[in-house]
Parts: sequence; C-alpha cells; structure tokens
Amino acid sequence: MSSFHCHPTRVAALSLALIGPAFADESDTLVVVATRTPTPVERLPARVDAIERIEIEAKGLVTLADALRETPGLTVVSTGQAGAQTSVFSRGANSKHTLALYDGIRINDPTAPNGLYDFGQDTLGDIERVEVLRGAASSVHGSDAIGGVVNLVPRRGGEAPFAPWFDVSGGSFETWREAGGATGTVGALSYGVSIDALTSAGFDQLPERFSTRTGDKDGSDIFTAVATGSYALSGGFSVDGLVRHRTAKADFDTFSGGFSGFQRADDPDLRIDSDDYTLWRLGAQHTGDIATLRLALGQVLNQRTERDGAFVTGDVEGERQFADLTATFARDALGPFTDATLALGVQWSSEDIDNAATAFANAVAVDERNAGVFAVGRGRLGEGTDIALSARVDDNERFGAETTATAGVSQTLASFGAPLRLYASYGTSFKAPTLAERFGTNLFNVGNAALEPERGRSGEIGADWTPHAQLKLSATVFETRIRNLIDYDFASLRNINVDRTRIRGFESYAEARAGERATLRVSYTYTDAREVSAAGAPRLSRRPPHAWSLDAHVAASSRLDLSLGWTWASSRTDVLYDDDGFFADPAGRHDGYDTGRLSIVYALTDALDAYLTATNIADSVYEDPNAFGGALRAATFGLRGRF
Repeated sequence: MSSFHCHPTRVAALSLALIGPAFADESDTLVVVATRTPTPVERLPARVDAIERIEIEAKGLVTLADALRETPGLTVVSTGQAGAQTSVFSRGANSKHTLALYDGIRINDPTAPNGLYDFGQDTLGDIERVEVLRGAASSVHGSDAIGGVVNLVPRRGGEAPFAPWFDVSGGSFETWREAGGATGTVGALSYGVSIDALTSAGFDQLPERFSTRTGDKDGSDIFTAVATGSYALSGGFSVDGLVRHRTAKADFDTFSGGFSGFQRADDPDLRIDSDDYTLWRLGAQHTGDIATLRLALGQVLNQRTERDGAFVTGDVEGERQFADLTATFARDALGPFTDATLALGVQWSSEDIDNAATAFANAVAVDERNAGVFAVGRGRLGEGTDIALSARVDDNERFGAETTATAGVSQTLASFGAPLRLYASYGTSFKAPTLAERFGTNLFNVGNAALEPERGRSGEIGADWTPHAQLKLSATVFETRIRNLIDYDFASLRNINVDRTRIRGFESYAEARAGERATLRVSYTYTDAREVSAAGAPRLSRRPPHAWSLDAHVAASSRLDLSLGWTWASSRTDVLYDDDGFFADPAGRHDGYDTGRLSIVYALTDALDAYLTATNIADSVYEDPNAFGGALRAATFGLRGRF
C-alpha cells in the first residue's frame, strides 16, 4: 500500500473525502452508527459526517478533539492542551447527551458525575474513521444519545497481507508524537495493530489577563495501544477480538487558589496522575441463508487518580460488563421494500463504581444492571423512497423501563429529473441518571436515589440540492425538547429533576469543486438553546448561537497538497471570572473568537510524506470556556509512511 501523493486519482479521492460525499456516489460512503448495519449516507434520514483516514492525514489532525472541532453542528469546549478535559455539545444539547462509542462499544464514563465522555484524551493513530451522528439515537443505542453519537472505527484489514505504517512528529510546546502499526488480510485472518504515544510540555491554561497567572505550563502524556482481528472459519462461522488500552496524564489548575483561597489560579501540583481506559471484546458470528447471528461480550474498565502534590484528591474505578446478541436479516426484496435490512437484538450490561474516600468526597461502591431489546429496520420503496424505523426498550433494575422510537423517511427526486433529496425524522431519547448522581456523597452533595431519566423529543427536516455537477447546497432545521433535566439544588444539597430545555436550530453548508484540484466547503449553524423552565427562558451556557466554518483543499502540484480550515464562533453565555480570578457572573456574555489551521503535505516518495501543520495561525487570544486560555499558535512537522 503506497502512501498518499497527488497523482490525479488520489487527488480526486482526497477532494471528495475533504468535503464529504457531495460529488461522489454517496452509496460508496457507508456508516454503521445510524442503523447498526452498513448504510449509504444518502439513504439516511439524518445528518451523519464520516471523517475518514485520508482526511485525518491531509489535515494533520492528531487528536479526536481536533477532528470534532471542525465538524458542523458540534461545539467542542476544551480546558487546555491535548489531554485536557474536553466536552462536546451536539446540536445544543448538554455535553452529557453525546454518546461515545468505540467500534460500537459504549465508552461513556460511569464514574464521571454526569456520565459524560472526556473527548480530550484520544489520539487518532488507531482510527480509520470517525462517524458523527447529530440528533436523537437512543432507539438505536440506548441511554445518553439525546444530542448525538460519536463512533470511533479502528484501522484493520485491507487488501494487502501486511501493510505497516508510521507517523512521527515534533513541534511547539515540546510536543512529540510516535505512532506506528500495521493492518492486513492473510487468508481468513483480518487484523490491525497500533501504538500511539504523545507527550507535550503544554502551555499555561490560565489566560494572560489573570493576575494569578505565573506562566506554569500544563503538560500531558497520552499512550494508546490497540489490537483487533477476525478469523473466518468454515460453514459461515467467524470469530473476532478487540482490545484497546489508553492511559493519559494531564496537568490542570485550581479554582481555589490565590491570596484569598477562592480564585482561579495556577497550581503546579494539580494533575490527573493516571486516567486508564481499557476495553476488550470477543465475538462470534454465523452468516447463513436466512440471517447473520452475532454474539459478543466484553468489558470496559477505567481508573482515574488525581493528585495535589503528594495528596490523592480523587481515586475512582469503574467497570462495565456487556453482552450482545443480534440477528440481522438482509433481503434484496421484502414485500414492497427492496434492499431491506432488519436488526433485532438483546443487550445486557452491568455497571459499578468504586470511589475511594478523599478529603472532598465520601467513599461509594455501588452497581446496577441494565437490559435492552431493540429493532432497527430500513428499506427502499419504489425508485427513491427510503424508510428507517427503530424502537428500543431499556430496563434498569432501579428506575424501570424506558421506551424510545425513531421514524424517518428520505426521498430523492433524481428519478424525476430533479437533483434534490428531502428527508424528515422524529424520535425520542433518554439519559439515565448516573450512579454518582444517585449515590455519591460529599460535603456539598447527598445522593438522590429517586432521580428519573432525562427524556428528549427531537425532529428535523433536511434537504440536499445539487444545482450543478460541482456545487451542492444543504440545509437542516431541527428542534429538541428535553424534560426532567437533572440539576443541582442548593437548598436540598442534591441533584433533582427540575429543568426543561428547548433547542431550535438551523444547519447549512455549500460545497464547491473546481475540477479535481480544489474543493471548498462553507458551513453555518444557528443554535437557540434555552432553559424554558427558568424565568425569561435564558440561553444555555457554552452554546454559541452562530458558528461558521470553512474547509478548503488545493492540490498545488502532483506532490504538494494544501489544506486550510477556519472556524468562527459568536459570543455566548458562560460562567465568568474577572481578571483577578474571582467568580463574577453565573451567566454572563462571553466573547466569540475565530481560529484557523493550515496543513501542507509533500510526497517525498510514493511511500513517504513530509507534512507541516500550523494551528491557530492568526494567534488569536481567546477563552473557551471562560477562565481557560485557548490553544496558542503552534506548528508541527512530521514524517508519515505507508507501505
């Protein structure tokens, strides 16, 4: 397998990857996150972005947060350097309403107070594709998928028996990265292995405006190792396995410092001493004439320790065990439908947390079991009508059953001579209260075992129009309403179901291509996210009402490739701190900002690329969120090879 260089066919492929499937045959772009089975993007009544390996390399993307930051409809909020805590808000929903999957395995953190996934500690060396679904998906994946789903698909297989690769780089803030691995198919065996190590001295998370800033750098270290494989046996049987281990360390600063002890201030002693995430899965599958039957079981383990110098300030362990049984039926014709698939499944999981006692929290050890059954079906009616239906029942041993469902239709008018596709969908979703919310206790909180799930209702209508062979326009209108939101009540010192939100928005983009050497995509998102249960229906924090992004690619020559990205976010509501680090306003106006990225790739040989990536190229000074300094201008130089 040769590395990328800009001969004409590869230029065309890269151009299409960078702007999405607008000018390619969209049936070639398959994703599994929306229906649990490989489905062409053009036939989904939903917005799904697929960030492919070729795009990751062309843009010089290193971390998952980097990739998601340029995805329309997502707001990515990071507290600092690579490895720092990072939250993702999908379509204006809360950060805990974005479900994270690794090859379909749920990886949201059961030990986190609200169960969210920290998107800041994953690098992309082991990833072949990042699938981003915006909108409700609980009827497919269960709890947490109110705002959207991010599915990480690992690198594996391929046509060659042994295809090694490597990527080494260094750059600003004493940042170094070494990654390598191999994929391949040898007879009945398909496999992928990789390691990815990133270390950085970082920069000071405190903004320069703070009087409490000392310039103390906040560094991080991330190491990831992955092995995955499948083996085809006789008689339609196959077995597969997956193991992934990620460990991370990161420095952070305090909100209880300064001369008063109540200020946001530098603290060289605070760090996440270890954040270990390990998952494994074993699977067996039989493909027969009637159906494909798959059984899988596995475990997700996470352990996190935080320190203030020699003192342990946090020590938590979480475990999720799971088992899935799925039967998938695929038919070229089924009644009035063609190309129809139906997935029926049963899932079981057990979660437990074991938090050690610290100066700030009491010890808690608790577990619970969940079971779910689902049905996900899709098929085509006539020339261009695609129907997608899904329903799911989740049963928790403590708070009972939750039923969710989604229905959608996609209609292409190509058979009528119109270059237009229309779609609409409506679905329900939910977010289960976490074990920490129900049973965790500390000086300022007592658990509330009576908490109920948060429940959402979402609808969207979209259109794709291709008025010219090299121009595509797209627009989506969406609305989500969430009730029973969990919020902290100062009077009772516990979390309660009290809030209701309404989120309305509009997504649009225009994609253009100039031959096979230049592509351009411009996106705009409007989000109106409000807490309708509060007086005056104030806007929700950290959701910019307006967001723009630009993504351009130019193949300057047969070997030189340029990629430019630019994002702009408007002012938004946030918790504000003054220049001395004191709390100033629980819901003030926080300034917007813009930032850009430039990537240059030069093919030294057919097997070796040199690349240079510069981020925040205008050296914008910004905070996102307030009281956390945004990433400074940085440059990275690297060598990358595939053989």
